[in-house]
Amino acid sequence: MVVDDTEMNLTVVKGLLKRTQIQIDTAVSGYQCIDMVKKNTYDALFLDHRMPGMDGIETLAELKKLTDCPNANTPVIALTANAVAGAREEYFKAGFDDYMTKPIDSRQLEQCLIKYLPPEKVKYQDNVPAQEVGEVSLPEWLLSVPGLDTESGIKHCGSVEAYLSALTVFAESLPRVAEEIQRFFANCECDNYTTKVHALKSTARVAGLNELSERARRLEDAGNNGYLDELTADTPVLLALCQDYAKALAPLTEKSEPEEENKAAISDAELNEAWETIGDIIQTFDYDNLMYLLGELAGYKLEEKDRQKLQLLQEAAQVPDWERLKELIK
Repeated sequence: MVVDDTEMNLTVVKGLLKRTQIQIDTAVSGYQCIDMVKKNTYDALFLDHRMPGMDGIETLAELKKLTDCPNANTPVIALTANAVAGAREEYFKAGFDDYMTKPIDSRQLEQCLIKYLPPEKVKYQDNVPAQEVGEVSLPEWLLSVPGLDTESGIKHCGSVEAYLSALTVFAESLPRVAEEIQRFFANCECDNYTTKVHALKSTARVAGLNELSERARRLEDAGNNGYLDELTADTPVLLALCQDYAKALAPLTEKSEPEEENKAAISDAELNEAWETIGDIIQTFDYDNLMYLLGELAGYKLEEKDRQKLQLLQEAAQVPDWERLKELIK
């Protein structure tokens, strides 16, 4: 299982491991992770450190208390975007079995799995190419996006197909991420602000947007150290860059939706039941079922106010922003 609050990071890991045929479960919060490890047995857990709500270290502490669950002895590997001195000792002291830095290197990831998976579940194949001949190619327009290092992005994701999937997730989430950074900055919520620019630093680098990643890194450092002048001066620059890339990558997010008049009708009672069910799912941080139900609801003919509500929920779910989801579903 891989636990990370950023959907793009989960997409990247699944892409990197696609050719291994490993079965992967994902969770987008520490809360969802705790719920899943009680029900399922895993050979390895990859757990992101910086997550809102309950971070990776706090989640691991809760996992250690579950002595009677199927994963009491499962190795747990920390995922972190901070390759700083002393990190190894910090994670081992917290109880992790190992740690990996992001962006994740595919070979290091496979070697880590070989190290921790049961030997009988590891089979070696020689001369298996990382990319298949005839694989999908990048759209021509993407190669002309200023500042986008597609070669670096493909390297981080393992293949063109995986890169396009990850970049699409990034493009879909970027407007919401920028809005959250703006809101946290305006409300002087320094911890939340720093967590968001930390995540953007990692995802932008994976996407091949090195300038955006570097600006996010500097603002993360400024947030951690309380450099208010730098935060005030450079946050608008970061947000403007986010807006530029959201526009430049917009073709990735364009989807053909059925016309509203061609959609099936839904009764008021059925719609109210759907909203209540979605609210219950949000309370349990069940990302997969949330996305499924939002997708199902999008297939019905809705009034304008309900379409707007659904759109806001879908945008918040892409991040995912659980606090925002709770507010919207009230």
